Amino acid sequence: MANVYWITGLSSAGKTTLAKLLTEYLRSKNLSVVMLDGDELRSALKIDSNFRVDERLDLAFKYSRLSRLISSQGINVVVGTIALFKEIHLWNRKNIPGYFEIYLRVPLTELRRRDPKEIYKRYDLGELKNVAGLDLKIDEPTNPDLIIDFSKDLTPEKSLKMVIKNFNKKYNKG
Repeated sequence: MANVYWITGLSSAGKTTLAKLLTEYLRSKNLSVVMLDGDELRSALKIDSNFRVDERLDLAFKYSRLSRLISSQGINVVVGTIALFKEIHLWNRKNIPGYFEIYLRVPLTELRRRDPKEIYKRYDLGELKNVAGLDLKIDEPTNPDLIIDFSKDLTPEKSLKMVIKNFNKKYNKG
């Protein structure tokens, strides 16, 4: 059975970093896996959006349906996307067998400190609108399989170990 690992959190929370590590880990176990990253998907599909709520929700549903399609063919999927909508979390749980939701909860002060794409900086300068968690309301997951809370000593590798441990516990593996 293939699984979908849905990694969600605000911009700069570490979704892509964790998704890459998890993808490498799964490949090291000789499992077929595809990584879907929100930024890469938008680029590959030539999606240029203002990122209004309705556009974000529509895009998130596309990611969900694509993940379900790929996993139904026996390929594990690791998704890194903001997609902080209760409709998405509920739909995924109901419609994707083997779904495992990971929420990276990072304080805004830390996100602003990291800010590799300067999203928060540009928002503060008035150059950017429709930023999830700032002027766009988000729905924190109410029932994720794993919440990874930011701490100063948390490394991406420690986060990966938490994912593996909690996934194995949920699916009674190893």
